Amino acid sequence: MRNTTNALVVALLMIHGLVACNVERAPTIDAQTMTNADVVEELAELPIPKSAQALSTLTVMQELETQPIPTVGEMQAAATLTPAATQVSPTAWSTTPSPPSNPSDSAPPGFTLTSALCSDAQGPDCNVLRLGDDYLTTTSPAKGYLYSCSGPNPHAPGATESKITWLDLAAKTWNFFKKLWLPSGTFEAVIGTYTETVDHGQRSISINNLPVDGMIGDWPMTQYPTLSEIDRNPGIPTAVNFSFSYPTSPSEALSPSCLPQGAIGTTTNGVVIYNAADARGEDAVAREIVDAFGGHPARSEYHYHFIPERMDDVSKGTEHSGVVGYINDGFAIYGYKGEGGVEMSNDDLDLCHGHSHGSIGYHYHATIEFPYTVGCYKGVPASTSTTAMPVPRR
Repeated sequence: MRNTTNALVVALLMIHGLVACNVERAPTIDAQTMTNADVVEELAELPIPKSAQALSTLTVMQELETQPIPTVGEMQAAATLTPAATQVSPTAWSTTPSPPSNPSDSAPPGFTLTSALCSDAQGPDCNVLRLGDDYLTTTSPAKGYLYSCSGPNPHAPGATESKITWLDLAAKTWNFFKKLWLPSGTFEAVIGTYTETVDHGQRSISINNLPVDGMIGDWPMTQYPTLSEIDRNPGIPTAVNFSFSYPTSPSEALSPSCLPQGAIGTTTNGVVIYNAADARGEDAVAREIVDAFGGHPARSEYHYHFIPERMDDVSKGTEHSGVVGYINDGFAIYGYKGEGGVEMSNDDLDLCHGHSHGSIGYHYHATIEFPYTVGCYKGVPASTSTTAMPVPRR
């Protein structure tokens, strides 16, 4: 008799708990004074929620017969629980996560990206992009290579290879969809600037090296242990004034020249372009952590190693990408699509990652494969000037 009564009380508590979620507080039930008839009467009077409508009292009792019977004290404690004590806290991560208060070893949702460019039938397979480590040369330019003025420096700082989960070192490939990126967050930089004037055959450009569209990650990355364990970059982007002066009608040099470290050009989004290699001479896009908007700082100097996809504005009518920036030899760099809206690949471009057609003449193209922007200077590079202008975050 006691066991049956207790089982019915448990059933009452289970259903009563579901109903109580709609009231401020569940009343205390005196299990010691209840009989089978009392419990059945109570069950009959309770409104049954949708999640329990399929269960009859007999079904509940049959299910409970196989379960251990709690003591009256345990049932009394359970009966006095408020709805707040049984609610599940919402997840700490949203689509654009904030730093976790108790980060774990596994990457929370929000550190990976999707890509329209990588999701169509054109271009390389972004699951197995070619790792550019073996495609740096200091001797002469070559198709698909970075012709660099400096060789690899294995002692330079960089990402910890053993922690990079999106690399396949045996196959020498990397997976865009598995790569981790710094998300957006509370960091706010000053508004980026880009001014361009054309006068007497010269194109003069001034920038403060922060994104004109305001899209930048949540720096410093040190607040994300999951990411900083891979790449210990402590940098915080600040404003740095750059001035460029290019010929409006650049000409091809007798022979291509190598690309230095540092700025090799600028985007129309007001951020400078670095070549495709990191300080070690390895594939920077594949190995280093950059933010979800395509950039990261070298100390305080924000820069892109590739062209962020959002900048690829396809021209109406021709479907050819528009200008996304200028390289230091004066030639423009266009987005990812060539004539007819076809995505460009290394096979479509020359040693310096460019080609010539129609009224555009010679120009470079962005690709999603190494060397991403430029392989060498096709023309004669012009000098640039920089002025550091630290601006605190606001």
